[in-house]
Amino acid sequence: MNFKRVENIESSSWSEKELRLVNHVELFQCKPAILKKVESRFFALQKGLEKEITPLSTNLPKKLDLVKNQIARGENHNGFPYLSLDYPQNFSKTEMFTMRTLFWWGHYLGYSLILKGERLTIYLERLLENRNTEPFQDIFVCLAPTPWEWELNEKNYSLISKSNAEEFQKTFLELGYLKLMRVVTVTDEKFMALNWTQTGIQFWKDLTPITMEK
Repeated sequence: MNFKRVENIESSSWSEKELRLVNHVELFQCKPAILKKVESRFFALQKGLEKEITPLSTNLPKKLDLVKNQIARGENHNGFPYLSLDYPQNFSKTEMFTMRTLFWWGHYLGYSLILKGERLTIYLERLLENRNTEPFQDIFVCLAPTPWEWELNEKNYSLISKSNAEEFQKTFLELGYLKLMRVVTVTDEKFMALNWTQTGIQFWKDLTPITMEK
């Protein structure tokens, strides 16, 4: 055993902030109930989306699964807990058409649509046609090498309306996927009374000019 190292660790003093935090138990007492509430809202969102989307299934990709849904839960995405809902979904090595809703503790509630595959060029062309319309003004597009990047910053995301049109198609064909996202931050005054189901359905509707078969 390295006694010198142990001695150094033991002799390090506690900061006032550290002592305050280790004595703060309310967060951990409330956390299970908060995450349970998120989960119940995801269940309601899935049912609402199913009711909205199923009658239109003939105008959507044939492999899109409107029955299966998945709620995933984790404790450490960049240090913070999260829950996610995948519905509707289609995952494969070459194709992707998935709406992922993410609640990321301390950050935001995000509704995203991830698209990949042989129809990517068509989706990009439609997005260029609609990027300046009202529903797309608060939609972000992911610029990261992978669609599984959720940190909302200038490196990873850009508002579609502010993206460079000339570089747009080239950029996303090189990435090989298209991810569109609308977020409501937990600090937004709208968050407390937000209807998660209505907001998710509206996000889906707003993107139908991109996704629906013509």
